[in-house]
Amino acid sequence: MKSKIEIAREIAEKVHLEPNEKYPKGQTDKKDFPYIAHINDVAYRVSELGESYEIVGLLHDAIEDACNYETREEVKNLINSHFDLEVIEAINAMTKIANEDYFSEYLPRLKKNKIALKVKIADSSHNLSKAHLFNDEPETQNELRKKYIAVLNELGLDGQECEKPIIFSEKEGKWIPQKFDKVSNS
Repeated sequence: MKSKIEIAREIAEKVHLEPNEKYPKGQTDKKDFPYIAHINDVAYRVSELGESYEIVGLLHDAIEDACNYETREEVKNLINSHFDLEVIEAINAMTKIANEDYFSEYLPRLKKNKIALKVKIADSSHNLSKAHLFNDEPETQNELRKKYIAVLNELGLDGQECEKPIIFSEKEGKWIPQKFDKVSNS
């Protein structure tokens, strides 16, 4: 029998990893890294808070990112049939509704759910921590930093303190902290 985490991972992989008409090679981020690595990193960041948090981390973008209406409905049905109300409500809180204003409607709605709040902090921190990868696109880099710092501030943190640069390890297939060379005094 599969665990709830395994089921959540399978749903996430169906949406973010498997090729489809929207993502012929599977979903990637703005820098062409596998999007599933973002999903896994967000889930990892909240996993110490408990299974429900990790499940929501794995599924936080699943409904929004489904490639079409049928897949979105299938994903909703899978979520509703495999998880308890606490998880379903948190995933729904994480899912931005069409035409919903991000700062005046979406974030206030999301903040009412304790699991969604922690997952959104992990999600936004992850996204902010990739801003350094846009050195070749300073305007995009500034827009990303501004947005995610504002989001994290709205969620009750000091957004600037949350930027901890990460890099994608092709070898490990995941995001890892960026290592900086030590500067010697010699």
